[in-house]
Parts: sequence; C-alpha cells; structure tokens
Amino acid sequence: MMTALLALDYGHLNDTIAICDDVYINKDSRVKLGQAYLTGDLIREMMMISDNDAAYALAKHTAGDTLTFYSLMNSKALYLGMDSTHFDNPNGMPNDSNYSSARDLIVLARYCMRDSAFAEIVGTAEAQIPLTDGRHLDCRNSNALIHTYDGCIGIKTGYTRQAGYCLASSATRGGHTLTLV
Repeated sequence: MMTALLALDYGHLNDTIAICDDVYINKDSRVKLGQAYLTGDLIREMMMISDNDAAYALAKHTAGDTLTFYSLMNSKALYLGMDSTHFDNPNGMPNDSNYSSARDLIVLARYCMRDSAFAEIVGTAEAQIPLTDGRHLDCRNSNALIHTYDGCIGIKTGYTRQAGYCLASSATRGGHTLTLV
C-alpha cells in the first residue's frame, strides 16, 4: 500500500518503466524482464495481483534508487503515526528490518483510501494492463472479496511463508465504511 501511495504521490503516471535486471528478482512475477509499462499501469498491476517485482521497479523509478524510496516510506509512516512500522523493502517481504502491526496497516489503509486514484485502482475487479509494446496483461484482483462481497471497495492481499495469507480490505454498506487487516 505504501509503495502505491508514494508512486502516486511522487511519480509521473505516464512515465515508462522498463523491467530490468536490478528490479527483476522473483522469477514467478507477472512482470517479465524486458517488458515496459506506464507508471500508472504498473501500479495497477502491482496492487491487483501483488507483484513483488513491480514494487521494486516502481520504487527505483520513483526515487531513483530503492534506499531513497525506503527513506520516503519510513518518513511517510512517521508522518501517519505508524510507530510500529519500519520499511526495508517496497513489497512487504519479510526481513528483520521490515515490519508493521495490524494497527499501523489500518492507519495506512484508511489514509490510502482517501486518495481517489488509489481507491479506484484497488477497487478494480478485472483489468487489461497494457504494455508499451501494445500487448496486454490480463489481471484479476487477488482480493476475492472484490468479486464476492457486496460493497467491497478494495484493498490488498499478500502472502509470505512467515505471515501466511494477509488481507487489508474495506467495504461500504449503508453509508458506513469498515476497514480490516
């Protein structure tokens, strides 16, 4: 969520981002080495299917390098009062320096959903993500609630061996919006 928020805040949505060696880490990623996307489309792809390499590509492109991006992430976390969070990568994969709490993720999720571009992206059920060469990547949002729960408006799934399946989600019914992590 933080990576998308910062890429939306600091990025230029019509910039082209190429997937190159220094951001192509997970060979099971949907983005592939040599492909190129517009920034806005790569954000959508990252959020809809939780693509780790897309997160690295966005971080590098947004801040010039990943370490500077982590600094932006941690500054924003402090600004939001996320005092049990420290970012050390753009994709949430576990390491000893990358951690958060459910409370902090609720704070982040609620803040992110106030951004109309963010909310539109995470509320999309299905999309064709264009590559700059004219081809398209079919994406189906990995948040099953988007497809099955009336009123679901987003947000993000995740999975690691250490944490298991994770979900930040939001739904609106009867004029009330609830967010869960």
